[in-house]
Formats: sequence, C-alpha cells, structure tokens
Amino acid sequence: MTQRLYSGRRFHRAIRAFLLGRAAQGVAFFILTLWLVRVLLPADYGAYMALWGIVELLSPLSSLGLLEATRRFLPDLATRGSTSAVRAFVRWTTLARLTILLAWALLIALLWGQIAAWLGFDATQSGDGWVVVILIVTVLGFRYACEMLEGLLEQRWSQLAHALMPIGRLGGLALLVGMDTVSLGAVLWVDAVVSLGCFLLAEYFLARTLGTMSATGDYAVQPRSVAIFAWHMAGANVLQAAASVGALRLIIARLLGLEAAGLFAFVQQLVSIVSRYMPAQLLTNIIRPMFVSRRAAGDNTIVAHGLGLMWKSNVLIVICGVALLLVAGDMLVSLASGGRFADAGMALLILFVGLGASSQGQLINMSMQIHDQSRALRTQSLLFLLVPLAAWAGAAWGLTSSLAGIVLAQWLRNFFAMWWMRRHGAGFPLDWRGVGRQALVALLAAAAGLVVALRFDSWLALVAAAIVLGVGALAARPLNGDDAVLLQRVLKGKARLLQPFVRRECA
Repeated sequence: MTQRLYSGRRFHRAIRAFLLGRAAQGVAFFILTLWLVRVLLPADYGAYMALWGIVELLSPLSSLGLLEATRRFLPDLATRGSTSAVRAFVRWTTLARLTILLAWALLIALLWGQIAAWLGFDATQSGDGWVVVILIVTVLGFRYACEMLEGLLEQRWSQLAHALMPIGRLGGLALLVGMDTVSLGAVLWVDAVVSLGCFLLAEYFLARTLGTMSATGDYAVQPRSVAIFAWHMAGANVLQAAASVGALRLIIARLLGLEAAGLFAFVQQLVSIVSRYMPAQLLTNIIRPMFVSRRAAGDNTIVAHGLGLMWKSNVLIVICGVALLLVAGDMLVSLASGGRFADAGMALLILFVGLGASSQGQLINMSMQIHDQSRALRTQSLLFLLVPLAAWAGAAWGLTSSLAGIVLAQWLRNFFAMWWMRRHGAGFPLDWRGVGRQALVALLAAAAGLVVALRFDSWLALVAAAIVLGVGALAARPLNGDDAVLLQRVLKGKARLLQPFVRRECA
C-alpha cells in the first residue's frame, strides 16, 4: 500500500477531492465573511476579528516546528517505513501538539484581563472574548489533524472536515439571525462548538486511515533528525509569528482602534479568499508530499520545475488582480461590505500587492524545507521582524501607510531569500520573460479601464479591463514549454485547455 501511497492515480484522486472540498469551503466561507460584517456592530466585528487574530498568531507560535516536521517527515516515513512506525510518529507528535496548545490556552486564560484591556475591549467584549481560549485548542488541533491526513494524501477526509467548518459556522449564524440573538458572544460560541465537532471528526478520520495501513518497510525516521529539524523550524515559527496575519491584526487594533482593525481584517479576509484559491496555494498540501517523495527518489528536476510553475502562477494572478483593483477597488470593497467600508479600495490594492510577497514566502519556506535548509530558514526569518516594525511605524500616519510598510517589509524578505536560495542550490527557474509579457498586458488593461471609468461607471470599467486582460493573455502566452510538459503530467488531457497560453520557443 505504501508503494502506491503517492502514485499518480492517488494524486489525481486527491486533486479531485481537494477541489470539490475547497469549492464547498470557499462558497461557505465567502458568504460567512460577507454576512458577519453586516450583522455585527463595527466595534464588535473588530473585536471578533482580533480574537481570531489571536488564534492565527498562535498557529505558528504553538507549532514549535512540529507542524513543519510532520509535513517533511510523514510522507517519507509513510513511503518507506512500517505501519507501526507511522502510527508511533503520529501518536507522539499529536500528543506533543495538544500539550503545547493546552499550555498556551491556560496562559491566555490567566492573562485574559490584561490582554483584553490592551486590545481596547470594553467589559462586555472582554466577558464574551474569553471563548478564544477554547478556540485555540479546537481550531489549531483540528488543523493539525487535517495536515496529517493531507500528508498521507487523504484529501477526501481532510477536505470533508475542512468544508464542514465554515458550513457549520454559517448554519449557526443563520440560526442566531433567525432567533434574533446575534451578539459577539453567541457567534464565538457557535465557532467553538463547530470547531470542536470538526476536531473530533478529523481525529476519527486519521485513526481510521492509520487503521487501514499495511506497510512493511524498514525505514525509520531518526529522532535526532526530527528534533534538529523541529528546533530550527521552532525558531523560524517564532520569528514568522511576528509577521503573521494574527499579529498584524492585533497591532492595528492596538494602535488604530477596533473599527480600523475591523476594516483591515475584512480586507485581509478578501485577500485571503483569493490567496487560498490561487493554484499554487490551492495545491500546496497535495504537491508538498509528492515533492518530498520525488526528491527522495532523486528526481530534482521535476521539483525545481514544479516550484517555478507555482511561483509564476502566483505572480500572474497578482498582476492581473492589481490591474482590476486599480480600476474598481473602491466599488468592490463597498459592495462586499454592504456599504460599511467606503473608499477602502487602496487598502485592498496594497494588501493584494502584499499577496504576491506572502504567497511567494510560502513557496520559499516549502522549497527550503524540502531541501533540508531549515537552519538557514530560521536565520532568514529574522527579517520577519521588519514587518511588525514597519506596521508600527506606518501607523503614525494611518492605516494606509501602515499597510504600505507591511508590504514593503514582506517583499524585502522575499528578495533576500530568493537570492540566497539561488546561491545555495535550493532555487528554481523563474520565467521573467513570461511574467513580463503578462505585466505589460495588465498595464494596458488598467489604462483601458481607467479611461472607460472617466465616462462610465466602475462596472463597465471593470468589464473593459477584464476583456483586455483575457485577450491580452492569449497574445502574451505567459506559459513556456517546460510549464506545458509539467501541466501535461499533472492534468493529463485537461492540459489542452491551457495550450493557447503556451508560447512557442525559438530554436
């Protein structure tokens, strides 16, 4: 069974399950995001997003390298090891993870009064907000169980559990609205109950998967190797937490108030929805175990080309998104928020530029972990400290300047990491020619949209820009021959749909 665990057939089945689950999850999460901003008071919405910011902040802080060690070693162990070795690895890492989460939850509970006051919560918000202690354990424990399922390429069960999280929260919110009992505390309790149910379900699926394994390999992961890797990644986790989504929400809440934090979090949620469904991010948890398996087999070429294609897909989407937001950013944010946030298009545009940096940062982390460069990754993570410092400094001039500082610091870290990787053999090919052609198309699309906006409304301008982008992409052909070969291996017959975007290479 382990010989076939990461086979092409299971890979394609995993992609189908993944896409179906993510589609359901995306629709439910999008509706939930738009509904919450409408039913909660502005200050309560800011407080709610700050509380989820605490959960997101503790995601890297509570990992201490365990999450990354699981991603790195579980596929290797499942491919070449024994069933008992896989079960033992899952057992002790899960126990360690839950112990760390409980310790953090206890610490937050003991300091909750001071934390709530620091964030500017009033008495009611402070009394309701302690539910975050439960969310820390249930949400992060749930995500860890799903990561292990995905490491075993069990996307069917992982995506089912993932999809039930926003669907359950959406159903609970609908019930509260129907009973006319919507409040910050009630919404938080819905989140806690749903996340607990999803956590238990994911653990059941994991136990079921391990129960059906029948592996007889003799490979064993050395505890020293895991410990060294986790130690290096623990340092990186702590430093990366300083630039995490959660940390930035808390900084904005502290410096600019809960309503500004609500605007920041809402725009951030919109960018996050796009990020999660970009091809590179969408398939990361499927592709990572495949890359680990291929590199262990000595097939470094496909790993390099795969990372290069993921990098390019991120850049192309960000370039096109920036062009559209230049044309109709204010209108899109106002529409999504039900008119609560007007003239916030610039905030969305800046964060979308930052999406290019954050999405490439995930690729950098994955590449360096696959190439066992965890120590260098920890050292480079010192640059993440620039992000909160830039946010803090920029806040003196308001939210827009704070966001600009965040994005500049993120890109600075990325440029340095890419330079280092290329010098130390962990880099991957970057098709600047294809990216440049599409960037020129995006510039023309933005110009066309802005011209149309001078005489007509933003909707017509958006449509004009989108048409120029679509037609221009056919002319620019941003994909190259290597991309086409890799897409053919992954997508099989469906790769022909992308053939019009592949340029012919000169002999």
